[in-house]
Amino acid sequence: MRFISFIAALFYLSSCTTYSKLQYLQGEIDSTKYSQFNVPEQRAQKGDQITINVFSDNAAASAPFNTGSLTTSVGSTTSSLQSSSNTASVNPGAYEVDKDGNIFFPVLGILNIEGLTKEGISNLLDSKLKGTYLNNPYYVIRFQNLKFTVFGEVGHPGVYPLVRNNLNIFEALTSAGDLTMYGKRSNILVIRENNGKREFGRIDITKPDVFNSPYYYLQQNDMVLVDMSKQKVLGGDQAALRNLSLLLSFVTTLSFLFRIFN
Repeated sequence: MRFISFIAALFYLSSCTTYSKLQYLQGEIDSTKYSQFNVPEQRAQKGDQITINVFSDNAAASAPFNTGSLTTSVGSTTSSLQSSSNTASVNPGAYEVDKDGNIFFPVLGILNIEGLTKEGISNLLDSKLKGTYLNNPYYVIRFQNLKFTVFGEVGHPGVYPLVRNNLNIFEALTSAGDLTMYGKRSNILVIRENNGKREFGRIDITKPDVFNSPYYYLQQNDMVLVDMSKQKVLGGDQAALRNLSLLLSFVTTLSFLFRIFN
């Protein structure tokens, strides 16, 4: 019986260890320390699709600067009707940032916008248009094809739309079905493209310090990799329970036989 108690105690302790490894934001959270936050602004990257609409006091004078368009092929597929036909879709004021970080803007020609925020693009346009072509110009700028990728030990790996610029790592993981029980919560990798360079950041979502990480808020084209835990959580709780049940049955049988023959 002492042996059985010892095995049960070991299982209990291992279960406690497993539980602690699966918890998010462990320990006390200092609300003062984490109350301040700074959401990074979206910046134009190569391959981004951006719409820029120009307005001013004179609608006729603004019109030539809204003639740029991006033509894309759109496939029409529905659950009730399967069709392989593609139709051309023209989006006025839409531009794709090329491999050099440029767009071709009406009248002005080539503009390099890679790494610029919406405010930065507005300032660049002001420097070209204000007082020269237009009086009191203003701009409506939208990033169109923002996305992020989550893969590894999550419920639903895939590519997801980045619906806003303050989407955080917890929301991203939730979108992907959350981590599996084998996901390594203490060492999640975020792969980010920044001004033509690739950077790698590690975050630990079991610690409140994750709120201060520069990778807490995702940016467009971020890739989130959740590694597999080495321990595999003792082969899974269900497997551990089955093994314990078999072991206890075996020990009980041996004990019973020992009593009979002695």
